[in-house]
Amino acid sequence: MNIAKMLAIRVLFCSVLVMAILLQQGEASWIRIRWPTVIAVAAKCYLAGCFSRHQIGKFCEDVTKATIKREEWQAIEPRYVKPVNDIANEVIFWHTGSETCRMFGLSGYNCQKCIQDEHCLKKRISAIQNADLSGGMDDIKYHFLIGQDGVIYEGRGWGVAGAEADHLNAVSMVSMIGDFHKKEPNQASLNALKNLITCGQSSDIISEDFDISTTPEISGEAFFAMIRRCNGLCTDD
Repeated sequence: MNIAKMLAIRVLFCSVLVMAILLQQGEASWIRIRWPTVIAVAAKCYLAGCFSRHQIGKFCEDVTKATIKREEWQAIEPRYVKPVNDIANEVIFWHTGSETCRMFGLSGYNCQKCIQDEHCLKKRISAIQNADLSGGMDDIKYHFLIGQDGVIYEGRGWGVAGAEADHLNAVSMVSMIGDFHKKEPNQASLNALKNLITCGQSSDIISEDFDISTTPEISGEAFFAMIRRCNGLCTDD
């Protein structure tokens, strides 16, 4: 739903609400409704909606500016890009697992240290893209990746079809960087994921009532259990 439609619905709703209150209080009839009062209150509701939308827009501008863009992690140009204009009704949560650490010969402490280092993470994301391209994909399979420092990395980005044919209409790949079979993602990364989804919703990219799709295999057993326990994301607010 675009902004004009949302604001029109808001004004209509407020107008009906004000009329109902006036009728209940006996201060109006369906024939003699105090239209100046109705319009004044509806206008206030309209402006409140605009202000709220502006706040979210500014917040999302900041999130976008803070996101590490493809060129910053030296992404290879995709072989093919399929644009998607529909609102996504599904978001698939993944984790990168331990595979990318093995690509660099990292394990244990060194792998965990890399997860929290932006320079090392950029190399890992580049390695993920190379592996996906070698596996026959057109690009890195994730739309976005999120580090444990709360930094968001652009993968395919918004408005691009997912890697899986069954999920072309979904923002189908948002991946937490790390292995979350035994431990949950930390709060910084969960908050970043929530912020990313909020901005997708405010931009009419993700549906307000989207479904979370994942399994213990693709998101990690601990992350999957957290999603089920919280019926979504466990965040600060």
